[in-house]
Amino acid sequence: MRPHTVTEEELEDGAVRYIISHDPVAPGGEKVSRMLSAYIVRGSARPDVDFTRQLSSRSVVAGGQLTVTYKLTNNGNVPVTDVQVQDALGDFTGRLEQLDIGATRTFISRVTIGAETESEASLEYSVPSGERVTRKLDPVPIRLSESALESEFSIALSAFDAGRADAVLVLTNAGSDDYTDITVVDDVYGGVIADAVTLPSGGNPREISCTYPVRGDGEYRWRVTGSSQSGEALDFVTETLTLQGGGAPREISVALSAKTRMTKINRAGCVTFNLELRNTGTAIARGIRLYEVHRGDIRDLAVLPTGEPMQCSVTYEVDEDAQFVFCADYQDADGHARTATSAPVNVEITPAGVAPEPKPGESARLRGGSIKLGTSRTFTILLLVASAALVSMFTILLVTSLRARQERRRRIAAQRQRAAARKTGASGKTGKTGAVTAVQGDARPRRKREKK
Repeated sequence: MRPHTVTEEELEDGAVRYIISHDPVAPGGEKVSRMLSAYIVRGSARPDVDFTRQLSSRSVVAGGQLTVTYKLTNNGNVPVTDVQVQDALGDFTGRLEQLDIGATRTFISRVTIGAETESEASLEYSVPSGERVTRKLDPVPIRLSESALESEFSIALSAFDAGRADAVLVLTNAGSDDYTDITVVDDVYGGVIADAVTLPSGGNPREISCTYPVRGDGEYRWRVTGSSQSGEALDFVTETLTLQGGGAPREISVALSAKTRMTKINRAGCVTFNLELRNTGTAIARGIRLYEVHRGDIRDLAVLPTGEPMQCSVTYEVDEDAQFVFCADYQDADGHARTATSAPVNVEITPAGVAPEPKPGESARLRGGSIKLGTSRTFTILLLVASAALVSMFTILLVTSLRARQERRRRIAAQRQRAAARKTGASGKTGKTGAVTAVQGDARPRRKREKK
């Protein structure tokens, strides 16, 4: 296959003709030639270039950057040349020497916006006839966005429950740019207060609230994150507020208790202890270290609020009688080191004790349990299936026996009929000697046959 440029004569003739020749196959033969024709039809040029523009945003903060994408696609039946894209926005110019049929090209312009403006994009190109084609897109205004987000954070004792406090954050968007996907989290205790919050421009306030249990003089602070419509990131924290719990003095006092249901076990195994830490003071305890006196650290706690106990569990292997004493180190309101100690818990191995939890290596060996076959559902199903099978077998044997007995009786009756018929045919007939002719085929003694 090779390209062929159509001449004016071929176009007027309406066909492209080739003469194909090849040497003779046999020596001395004649050279063979033949003509091939490909018919063509005169067509008209249809230039068609699709021209689109896409902006990353129509609202940008002063000094922000805007990205504009121009896309060209040749949907016509002829290539175009000397392609030129222009836009007053950013004084942009893009050029192509040629855009073939079906080809697509993209131009990208990044513009820093300092004042309100607009995009006025245009496209020019030439067709094979020499004609110059121009296309213009509608102007798109670019406005400056003004970020003016105001926040007010407050906390007060609940009017309905003296043991709880209500924290309220009021957000007001007084600018011209919308905010989307705002997330509010607790910057002190953790956790999401609100997410997927939208804050359109216009100045209408949006209220976000959360109720806390009273934690003495606990600190309260929220973090707000999100983004504006123009792409400006939003990330700030509110002021830190402290709720005075009725003017009570600042005090930190931690109490620790430990319990287990397995104070007596019947063999060596694992025993789980349930621990409870409670801050009975009026201020948050921080930096708590929880441990067992002889067996080391259990866990560390960043904070322990007042009023709400913290519970956890820990499991130890017990191979002999042992005593467990749990402690929690912390600092009081004056920064002095303090230790809260639980009452000792004794674990004794005795035949009268309960079964302990299996050790890690014993889990597979001790897994499972006994069942009573008489009350097992599986056993009942198996029993019913076996009974049905026995009944079926008994029925089959009974039917087979009855059929065999009937068949035997039928054969005996047939034999008797044949014997009676032979006797009737032989009576009164004698041979030349006057003797009675014997019945053929029945040479057995009569008495023995009847007995059978």
